[in-house]
Amino acid sequence: MENLSVQAVESDFNEKLKYAQANGFGMELATFAFAEILDTRWKVLLGRYKKELKGFSGTLSMHGAFHDLILNSRDSLVRKVAEKRILHNMLIAKELKAEYIVFHSNFNSMIRNESYRKNWIEVNSKFWKFVCQKYGITICIENLWEKNPAVLRELFDVADSQKLKLCLDTGHVNIFSEVPISKWFSVLKKDIAYIHVNDNKGKLDSELVPGEGTINWRNFSTLVKRNGMNPKVVFEVGSETKKGLENTMKSVEYFRKNKIYPF
Repeated sequence: MENLSVQAVESDFNEKLKYAQANGFGMELATFAFAEILDTRWKVLLGRYKKELKGFSGTLSMHGAFHDLILNSRDSLVRKVAEKRILHNMLIAKELKAEYIVFHSNFNSMIRNESYRKNWIEVNSKFWKFVCQKYGITICIENLWEKNPAVLRELFDVADSQKLKLCLDTGHVNIFSEVPISKWFSVLKKDIAYIHVNDNKGKLDSELVPGEGTINWRNFSTLVKRNGMNPKVVFEVGSETKKGLENTMKSVEYFRKNKIYPF
């Protein structure tokens, strides 16, 4: 299943790799999204992953750092930290020959000043276009707190890069969006290259297995197919818990049984 991937962290990498290989799935490595790894053992883990991924035929992607990374901060030191973390991730992604890498948008929808929005668009569009050109890896910006898709539509239009796409996070839409998911598809369909699939009950980002929350997955599947899309799908269902593989297997079975995209 070329368009389906499982997410793995350090603790479940081996079992997720075996599962992905046995089923023809891809993998999203989330190990290097965390500062405690990037500040310490990243070289050791990079060497290990390069060795163990030799011969892996599925799509390989990464989840980049996301904690407190504000590219558009007015504080130059904060901006430098954000850029440093991201560029570090890009070097790792290049070493691993990853096809995609995901970064959170970190757009704060609670700030309603137009100057904030304009600055966010200007800084992010310039930075991401530069990174796309330098590394040639498809960068997927993941929606987070956005109330609607308008600011992301503007980002992609201004950046104007074929290597800058959207990672649509279904759980984040269910919690934070003030418009239905159909609006996200209609506004951003040409740029939705990647989807993080997880469920919740509309309040907490609990990363539940599909069917355990309030998201209408048949509607989701219809929207993907109706819009003629072919995005990568990654099950992001509690990868940091001891039930990571179990939850992934349940998610795959739920999608397969109900014939939800990409099945």
